[in-house]
Amino acid sequence: MARSAVFATAFAAAVLAGRLTVMDGTSLSLVWPAAGVAAVWFAVQRRAGTLVLDVAALALITFVLNRATGASGALSGCFVAANLLQVTLVQALLHRWAPDLWGAGGRRPLTGTRHLIALLGAAAVASAGGALVGVVGAGLLTGQWSTLTAAVWLVRNSVSLVLGLTVGLRVGYLATAWRSGRRGAGAVPAPVMRAELPWQRLGRAGAGELTGLLVVSGVAYLVIFDVLQTLPIAFPLLVVTVWAALRFDTTVVALHSLAVGVLAVVFTLGGDGPFAFVDDDALTALLVQAFVGMVAVLGLVLALGRDERQVLLGQVRAQAAEADQRTEHARVLAGAARLLHTSAQVRTDICRAAQQITGADLVHLLEPDGAGNITTTASTGADTTPATFALDGEPSLTARAFRTGRAHFLADVRQAPHLSAPVRHLAGFASAAWQPVRSHRQESLGVLTLVWHRPLAALPDHVPPMLETLASEAAAAVEREDLLARLAQAADHDPLTGLVNRRRWDTATATETARARRSGQPLTMAIVDLDHFKAYNDTHGHLAGDELLRAFAHAATAQLRDIDVLARWGGEEFALALPGCTPQQALTVAARIHAAVPAGQTCTIGLARWTPGEDAAQVMRRADAALYAGKNGGRDTTVTAPDPLPRQTRPTLTPTPSTR
Repeated sequence: MARSAVFATAFAAAVLAGRLTVMDGTSLSLVWPAAGVAAVWFAVQRRAGTLVLDVAALALITFVLNRATGASGALSGCFVAANLLQVTLVQALLHRWAPDLWGAGGRRPLTGTRHLIALLGAAAVASAGGALVGVVGAGLLTGQWSTLTAAVWLVRNSVSLVLGLTVGLRVGYLATAWRSGRRGAGAVPAPVMRAELPWQRLGRAGAGELTGLLVVSGVAYLVIFDVLQTLPIAFPLLVVTVWAALRFDTTVVALHSLAVGVLAVVFTLGGDGPFAFVDDDALTALLVQAFVGMVAVLGLVLALGRDERQVLLGQVRAQAAEADQRTEHARVLAGAARLLHTSAQVRTDICRAAQQITGADLVHLLEPDGAGNITTTASTGADTTPATFALDGEPSLTARAFRTGRAHFLADVRQAPHLSAPVRHLAGFASAAWQPVRSHRQESLGVLTLVWHRPLAALPDHVPPMLETLASEAAAAVEREDLLARLAQAADHDPLTGLVNRRRWDTATATETARARRSGQPLTMAIVDLDHFKAYNDTHGHLAGDELLRAFAHAATAQLRDIDVLARWGGEEFALALPGCTPQQALTVAARIHAAVPAGQTCTIGLARWTPGEDAAQVMRRADAALYAGKNGGRDTTVTAPDPLPRQTRPTLTPTPSTR
């Protein structure tokens, strides 16, 4: 409403100025600045929701002021219709011919010859439409008609529209750019802003040159229109327009053209200058308006062409920089893909690659833990504290990304509606992204969570596809690592019980005997045999026997330390290594194992202490002999083998009563 009031006031002043230049004996004004003011008025207010009010104001002001300055009611109504048609046509044509300029809402400047041609064409067609109503209507009402009068209307209104819209578009763009700069928003493309903002281009020398241009322009027009007014020459004045167009911003050129055009019209109306000596008033008006139009178009062609080249150069540079950045990111992505297929720490390297590609301050890889949660398995950056989120329960974008397989980005994590409370209250986190990691079968394996401390309005266009590609490579690498881990597990572990197998046992006991030899710490080994296992199998079946073996492995492991080694020795026999345990201490462990045998079954255990000079196989042979002694002694017992004696036959083994 306030803008409408301001424009209505400016339009009223422009109508009065135009009506003051009505030629004697005609109803035609020599100049009509109201055309440009009206075009800018409706351009600025086209999205303000005040269209009906603006149309009414324009019609009322035009009618009242024309009546007040001597026009009849019918003639005033004719001028109202002409103005409304003219402003409607120019708006519609610019919307059609320059939609990128007209639909940008002041966020793009008038730039380049394409925009200028659209502006000139719209101004000419709109002025012709207005002339069709205004001149023809005035001719019918007054009986005064001439081709020259129609030409004056067409030229004066076209010039007014071109100058008014050029200045309005440029000033509106600068105002939008200034407001955007103050808010820190990127409403105007950076290359265009750098090329267009005049105060960014004027230094001390530029300000001095601009002052010189204004002084020279004023002096030149004074000389041509006053001192040398008897000479019918005006073309030298084009030199100052060329100077302005080649040296200054297009906004400055538009304002300069408007200013010198006003000077030319004012001198001519005062009876001075090369155009004032033409006897025909209409021809005088046509010549001075044509001169003003030529000055404006010449300046705009030169200035817009230069600015278009600068904008294109800035865009080329920006595209080159973006291409270099894309190339660098592609190189990083290719390097990450190679690294992931050879890395020993795949999950951490996935996080590092994501951080390098996106510049995130924190990256977490979260995977299901098998208990209904998704938890951190690797991270890199500012805060590597593991995080855990329920897959079902409190709203969580991490869980949602995992379930749906869709990526998410939040410019402000603190205002997100579907964000878990722990993340919402993390200090210093501004923006975040979630990238699902999915297998080639489209199964969710995990989620990459990326966090930035600085706010991001949006992810750069190249980042989402690169993250998706990285996630695909990560899925393949994670599956490969898990497969290798399973293969390694299968190679070293018994598939039925999950215990280490004979192959892994040999490696582990070789390591433990070497450690005992170096440290002097005791080492006891044992063989555990489930009693009457064949009879249990025959009675309950092989599946029950397998279940007994698995249950015993689990129960026995629960009685041991992390450093103890329990292996599947073969059949129903198990091997046990107890680093740091004397035979007496090993008896306590054996008693716990006896007590843990499931399904009401029993076991027999043979113990042997490692002695210097022995290898693991020799210790196990003595443990095996102790086991057989226990079996022969009635089972459900623990037998300790004596230390080996040099040159001595195998001693008789005496069973130790079970502590059960």
